[in-house]
Amino acid sequence: MLAFDRPASVRWRITRLPWFPVTTALASVVAVLAIGKLAMNWLDVYLVFFGEQPQIDPANIAAYRVWAAIALAALLCGALAHMLNPDRRMLGTFWQVLLVLVGTAMILLSYIPGAVDLPAPEQEEDGYHAPPCYSGGDNDECVGG
Repeated sequence: MLAFDRPASVRWRITRLPWFPVTTALASVVAVLAIGKLAMNWLDVYLVFFGEQPQIDPANIAAYRVWAAIALAALLCGALAHMLNPDRRMLGTFWQVLLVLVGTAMILLSYIPGAVDLPAPEQEEDGYHAPPCYSGGDNDECVGG
């Protein structure tokens, strides 16, 4: 039987594609970049000093949505390409599992609420609401006085 008379094996075509390792590596790089951008966006909002209130800009909400979507797509693509690779290594599997866990945790922990208004800090009340009393007046005019 001649070589071109044999039916092509579908499994051979799918498993022998050389782009599995490249796709996995590229998706890992994109996922790490997206995780870093999510962390920087979260710090941009919540890293405040001396009792200031965090200010959430619409740009921070949009950045969270974009980088979270990119991170999810990169994590899914990288894990899928790695699992379809027949020549995958145990170290690569460990890296993909670690990347998916860290990426998912970062997406959940760096959430920036868009519809929730942050409450203003409460003013301390001293419980004393008497009108001001200036010196020189009669004691009957000053409360407690």
